[in-house]
Amino acid sequence: MQFSDNVKKRPNFFILGAPKCGTTSLASWLSTHPNIFMSTPKEPEYFNTDYAAPGRPHSLEKYEQLFAEATPKHKAIGEASTGYLRSEKAVPAILKYAPSACFIVCLRNPIEMVQSEHAQMVKMGIETEVSFERAWALQEVRCRGYSIPKACHDSKALLYGQTCKLGKQMERLFYRVSPKDVLVILLEEMKLNPRGEYKCVMNFLLVDDDGRKDFPIVNARKLPHFPKLAQGLRLVWLLKKSMGLRQGLGIGSLVQRWNNYPAKSALLSPEVEATLRNYFKKDIELLGQVIGRNLSNWFRRT
Repeated sequence: MQFSDNVKKRPNFFILGAPKCGTTSLASWLSTHPNIFMSTPKEPEYFNTDYAAPGRPHSLEKYEQLFAEATPKHKAIGEASTGYLRSEKAVPAILKYAPSACFIVCLRNPIEMVQSEHAQMVKMGIETEVSFERAWALQEVRCRGYSIPKACHDSKALLYGQTCKLGKQMERLFYRVSPKDVLVILLEEMKLNPRGEYKCVMNFLLVDDDGRKDFPIVNARKLPHFPKLAQGLRLVWLLKKSMGLRQGLGIGSLVQRWNNYPAKSALLSPEVEATLRNYFKKDIELLGQVIGRNLSNWFRRT
């Protein structure tokens, strides 16, 4: 992959997702590398137009302004929108915009991922059903447009099973993109050997190793003390976006941080765990074939 398009200050690599798979941590680590420029905000969600995104830049000009501060020293210019992998429109649109782009994808066991994604939706005030088991059971009626919370900008965000079918999504990606232009990172390996995975990213992006030794976890699993407060904050944020209001004093963000607390995954009943394993079984097998990895350990009980 040749990074020669920097003079235009356009992104030449994209972290596609998936959500709750370590993308925020990776983007944070990369953002301090002297030869890498990462957009702020981390997730512009400009190309996944088949999903609603209230904070999305309204034009290509606005999108490219996110990279305006990139300089010639930045050999790799990127962004990290976790909605791109599950989107059917994002990758074709990216390739039309940047034909020589390369892609990084962070993945994890969907049986774990689906619970973390639900917790993230609860934390953000998008999901009103705090019980994962009940939220999972609601997917069928939500697919028909019922039981959608007011603060949910897109009902597809609550279809957790579809969001976490990574095999199908990766198969679609490799249909359009050569494997040599895709770097796959598994969250479990990033946790065990962050330095090694980070070096793989450096090699993939053709930048020198900056010697980073500290790899903090960013956006770890959290839940709100008061879910109704999180939902209210989300509604206020959506209202401001709809009115085109600029960001305020950050009081909402401060309240949200105060409202959140670190949380471990709740223990699932054997019945629900069996349901998840059965639901994701074929997709995990497909993912292993597509990325050429043995994922048999993902079927073991957590």
